[in-house]
Formats: sequence, C-alpha cells, structure tokens
Amino acid sequence: MKESINVTLKRKDFDDEAIDTKETKRHLTNPPYRSRINSDQDLWKTVSVLRQDCRTSGIIPKLEPNLKNEDTQYAYLCSDSTDYISTGIMDLGWGCGYRNCQMLMSFLEKEKQDGDYLLKQVIDISSIQLLLEKAWQEGFDPLGAKQLKNHVFKTRKWIGTTEVYTLLAYLGIRSTIIDFHQPGPQKLHKDMFDWIQSYFTSNITTKKGKKVYTTHRPPLYLQHQGHSRTVVGIEILKSGKRNLIIFDPGRRMLRSFTKKRINYNEDTESSNEEEEEPEQEEPEQEEDEDEEEDEEIDIMNDHKTISKPKILFKANKIQ
Repeated sequence: MKESINVTLKRKDFDDEAIDTKETKRHLTNPPYRSRINSDQDLWKTVSVLRQDCRTSGIIPKLEPNLKNEDTQYAYLCSDSTDYISTGIMDLGWGCGYRNCQMLMSFLEKEKQDGDYLLKQVIDISSIQLLLEKAWQEGFDPLGAKQLKNHVFKTRKWIGTTEVYTLLAYLGIRSTIIDFHQPGPQKLHKDMFDWIQSYFTSNITTKKGKKVYTTHRPPLYLQHQGHSRTVVGIEILKSGKRNLIIFDPGRRMLRSFTKKRINYNEDTESSNEEEEEPEQEEPEQEEDEDEEEDEEIDIMNDHKTISKPKILFKANKIQ
C-alpha cells in the first residue's frame, strides 16, 4: 500500500485518544455474528424497510450506452444489483450519508454467501439511526459515539464514513476505510484514481474486445468535505484521463432517466453531467420543469472540488 494511503478510524477531534477496537474485532472475526443479527426477529421488528418507491433499480445496465463513445477506451461498472437512492424533502441537506449507505445496502441485500443473503433488508433513515445507536451501546466506535453524544435517532445529525463502517460492522459485514488525505501535484488525487481503477479492474482477466464491463464489485462510499457520493464505476479515456462514474443522492432522477452520467475528472476536479431532456407532454408545464432541471445543475456546481476524500468499501471476503 502506498505511503499516501492510510487506513484509519481516528477522528480529527480526538486524535490524541486511543481507539479501543477490541470489541469490534471480536465481532468481525466471528462468522456466525452476521447470521445471528439477520435471524434476530426482535431486532428487525424494531426497524422499517425502505419503501420501494424510494429506490430506482436497473440503472447500472442503462449506463452502458453512454460509455460507448469514441473517447472511451474502457469503462468498468459495479454490480448491477446496486440501486439508485436520492434524498427526499425531509432529509434534504443532511441525508446524503444515509442515502449512500442505503445504496451499499441495496447491493448487500441481493448478494448471498453460503446460501444466506448478506443483509436481510434495506432499512430507512430512522432505522439506520436506531441500529447505529445499538452498535454504540455494544462498544463499536466509542469515539464516534462520543462526538455525536451517543444520540442520532430522530435527529438531523450528519453521518459519514466512520458511522457507515460502524453500522456495517454491527451487521457483520467486513469493510475498510481508506483515507486519501494528501493530494498530489495540482491538488489532484492520482492515488485515489489509481486505487479505484485497480478495485474495479482487478477481477477482469481478459478484455474479449469489450469496451464496457459490468463487474461483481460492490459500489464505493466516497466521503469528502461537506458531501458524500457513491462511486459505481470508472471510465478510462483514450487520452489517459479518467472519470469516476457517480450516483449522487443530492440529485433527483429525471423521469426519462436515464441516460444520465455524472463524472468526476481526475485532471479538472470538476463534475460533468449528460442526461436526456424530459419529454414535455403539457406545454404549460415546460417552464416549471426547466427551472427544476436548472436547480439540479446548481446543486452539482456547488461541489466541484474533492477535498480530503475517504473511501469505504466492502472487502472481497465477507465475514
């Protein structure tokens, strides 16, 4: 692992305190723990399933036509089990961490190991908060619990990489945090792009003349200053430049979807979007829908720089 990459659970407010991970390690090295959590009927009766109309499935395969242009050399996408989930009116401005967590869960819900699904169900925001507090009560991430005053349930408190890691650990899912805290020349994160490219391409053994590959990889949770997103792939251009293909929960999915592609270019640190115009059935609504689309573009323009990014990914071998 390169020197510029650190795996850490430390928080900047408590760097001088040691982190006791003994309890967490005990759970992570105990394979039956996930099965016990999934079979705990009393636990799952206390949580609520995310409504199906809050999820958009089948987006990953629809990205492929957008990546077959002349400038693209290769593109690699995560598992097509991944759903797109956006923030709603009630969590606008603070719910991105929860929504990205739910996108990871949408993959885990459909994947099996030893005949059992990795996750029983995708849960709503209040349920994520409830399980996070239960994890703290069992000794997971005591410093994170201290920073958030041991309470997030029914609040608008933001969560980030460490909270999502803690929740996955509590559910018996093995994951890792990688901190790219020092950018390279021109404030670009070349090491991060190298790592993401390796992550998506490492299990591709032969090219077989294809340009776009859908892998079995889980998506990546990408946290940077002020926002988080879900990385669902990487595009490698013939010029050598690379784009991250991203699901942003702060963006609403247009009805037409669905040729939407949101990229982060490693050389420009800017975001770009390509999408179809929605069909206008009623002329009198055209002006309102155009205003809505402009508002969405403004949201993206607020986040042009990736600052101090952290990536949470699910390891190949799951406990």
